[in-house]
Amino acid sequence: MINESLARFSNYAIYGAMFVYLIAFFAYTAEWVFGRKSSFVVAAAEQSAEQRAKVTAQAEALVSARSAGNAGQGATSVVPDDLRDLDDLGAFDELGDLDDLDDLPTLEESIPAIDGGNLRAITAGGIAVSTTVLAFALHVVGVVCRGVAAHRVPWGNLYEFTIAGSAVAMAIYVGLLFRRGARWLGVFATGTVVAILGLAVEVLYKDAEQLVPALHSPWLVVHVAAAVLCSGAFTVATLATVLYLFKSRYETRAKLGTASPASMWKRVPSAMKLDLVAYRILAFSFPIWTFTVIAGSIWAERAWGRYWGWDPTETWAFITWVVYAAYLHARATRGWKGRNASIVALIGYGCFIFNYFVVSIFVNGLHSYAGVK
Repeated sequence: MINESLARFSNYAIYGAMFVYLIAFFAYTAEWVFGRKSSFVVAAAEQSAEQRAKVTAQAEALVSARSAGNAGQGATSVVPDDLRDLDDLGAFDELGDLDDLDDLPTLEESIPAIDGGNLRAITAGGIAVSTTVLAFALHVVGVVCRGVAAHRVPWGNLYEFTIAGSAVAMAIYVGLLFRRGARWLGVFATGTVVAILGLAVEVLYKDAEQLVPALHSPWLVVHVAAAVLCSGAFTVATLATVLYLFKSRYETRAKLGTASPASMWKRVPSAMKLDLVAYRILAFSFPIWTFTVIAGSIWAERAWGRYWGWDPTETWAFITWVVYAAYLHARATRGWKGRNASIVALIGYGCFIFNYFVVSIFVNGLHSYAGVK
């Protein structure tokens, strides 16, 4: 018997999580914007301080040279070439003229502007982190209440699979946030999860209901739970991979001197680190995906009397496994890193999404009961 009130509460929690994730997304975006402006002001202030120090040194050298000349009773004073223009202009005819240097902007005078930008960025970052944690808590509550309302695990259809998988993705991000300080990933993680949850509630939604007989098996807990875990891990790894491609492009432009000094990509870790993050997540999740395929075969033998029947969902799960296996094999044996490996990883995620969305919904097969038809 379905607990309708608890099922509605689950829906409210998911909607609430979407709303709070959206607030977090805007807060992360504000942190990027204010942090970018603050970085630009810092660079300008430091450049101003360097110019002031240079002019001060030149002025002091000129005064010293003139004083030495006067002490030598008419001896010719040696003035450096780069100071002759200043000397010809009569800018430092008297020692007291050095006080004019006080009119130049100093780094200290720029501190209020710098602190203002940093303060706004820090405030936005604090709001982003707190709202992310709140949204994640609501997200988990929504998933758990869905399962309790239906008296089963909360991944019996595509809607439930999607909200559970996106919760895993956010769990990975929150872990990286507190262990690695990965706030740079927040704007992309929250934006992606808002889009995923929007797809879930608008396209994939199904009311909480009892499972079809084929799903009454302990393998539902094992097989689909492993797939849910991999879906979240694959999503975070793909975000890191996409960021790697953009960061790598920025680093190439920076070497050529064509990159903007106030670019948002300066706040993202190096391309090498992003590539390593994606690799480590995929190396962790690939054995779990392997287990998912094997567990599905065992469940298929129990339910349909055969281990493998080339059902569309089975086939694309295997294709996904092959692509990710090729990615890990190429990195381990041929030392593939960078763009080529990233493209293979993106192909693997594309296969996973095709199986998850297109095959499950639009292709008839033994797994069609998991769709929205």
